[in-house]
Amino acid sequence: MSIKALSKIFVVVALVALAGWRVIGHPAYLDLYANDPRSKPELRAKCAICHEPASRAKDPNFLTQFGAEFRTNRYRITPEMRERFTDIFLSADQPVSGITADTISFATTQVLVNVTVKNARGKWVSTLDRRAFTLLEDDREQEVAEFFGEDAPMAVAVVLDVSGSVVEKDLNRYRNSALDLAYRLKPDDTLALYTFDESGVQKVRDYSSTVAGLKPLLKQLKGEGNTPLYDAVLLASKELRVRPERRRALVLISDGADSASQATLREVEKQAFLAGVAVYAIDLVNTEKSSRRSPERQAAAQTLKQIAQESGGRYITTEGGFFLMPSRMKLKRIFNDLIDELHSQYTIAYDPTNPRRDGRWRTIRVNLEQADLTARTRLGYREAVQ
Repeated sequence: MSIKALSKIFVVVALVALAGWRVIGHPAYLDLYANDPRSKPELRAKCAICHEPASRAKDPNFLTQFGAEFRTNRYRITPEMRERFTDIFLSADQPVSGITADTISFATTQVLVNVTVKNARGKWVSTLDRRAFTLLEDDREQEVAEFFGEDAPMAVAVVLDVSGSVVEKDLNRYRNSALDLAYRLKPDDTLALYTFDESGVQKVRDYSSTVAGLKPLLKQLKGEGNTPLYDAVLLASKELRVRPERRRALVLISDGADSASQATLREVEKQAFLAGVAVYAIDLVNTEKSSRRSPERQAAAQTLKQIAQESGGRYITTEGGFFLMPSRMKLKRIFNDLIDELHSQYTIAYDPTNPRRDGRWRTIRVNLEQADLTARTRLGYREAVQ
């Protein structure tokens, strides 16, 4: 083998090793642990939760058990991981520390949760009544104060990223996607449109039940510069909170790379909770191969996943499935499916009866009368430390 060939092999191996190190050691991934509601404060800046700092990426014991599962799970922390890795996660009964200002203060605040139900074939189920649901907070049954089915009017906030991180072809897809969504709303539903870029967050159109005038507004959208994503979701959530419609959803179309917000991720999660909003984060950028290879892009995608999953919504990309369809058809199918889901949802309101404990994470779970049905709702919420 020639020296030139050996050199090429050495360069390839070095690049692979460097990529492996960046993926598991990148600070953005450590932030995912640090921002987790049950992470231990003293470990939030420790790389050793994922890998042995003194080792090399190619060493067999480089990753910890948590680090290996974290990577296998595509850098997502699940409830099962929190329960299993008790050395790095607080138990559900322990108070949170270090995030006091961003937790949720309770007095008589009513909890509003959206519930999506599927049958064994993966189809939405929208014909259940109030008696079909049992709602539990920390495994204690709660009395349902209000129940809304598919006929209840819905308010939808569409939040579009038009910042410099979004290229023109993606911006055009964003416009088309928002229009497709608006055309599928029912007569009593309302939709508002927000955008964000370096100039801040703009409310382009207030809540309305008509599509008239929306297309020209979307065509005018242009943006540049930084990405105040958290600020945009925060504003939309606050304004949804005062809407008369009790069923509320926020559709966020972005690449997830916040770079200019005054708000924090925890403030966003707090306001989404208080508004009873399910967030549907649509990532139209993360389907590109170059994006999937980027640790920064994957960290941004994880942020979108966290916002969506904790609120009871979904993180959505065009990755996988129906890949032979043209791009517009893919997106149209995604948005048709999303609107079908929103129109099939149930909204349940309850007043928590469990004793309040400072900083405790409250788990929300919904059980169904029919064993062949599955329910998805928000994971829970964190109380305030008094």
